[in-house]
Amino acid sequence: MNRSAGSVWIVSLVSAFVFLAFTPTARATENPLEQKVTKFKLDQLPPAVRATVEKESAGGKVEEIEKETENGKTFYDVEIEKNGHESSVHVSEDGKVLARHAEDED
Repeated sequence: MNRSAGSVWIVSLVSAFVFLAFTPTARATENPLEQKVTKFKLDQLPPAVRATVEKESAGGKVEEIEKETENGKTFYDVEIEKNGHESSVHVSEDGKVLARHAEDED
């Protein structure tokens, strides 16, 4: 093999190595435990979740519904305005209330 053909082969090999070495690294830096959020409307919720949200928001107004995944656990975060106060409730995918929070007023 002559010198220029060898150089082309080495450059190609190094380029392939760099590409393969850094492509998985970019994917590996994406944290699988990172929070993922999707917005929903009340009529888009699974029946069990919708029933819980309707019960929790009775006499109030549902402001926002987000389906969140944090640390591999999925739940619906529902913001509710009732009697002039804002609160949120976390509802599991099977409709159980996981947490209730009063929103801080600024």
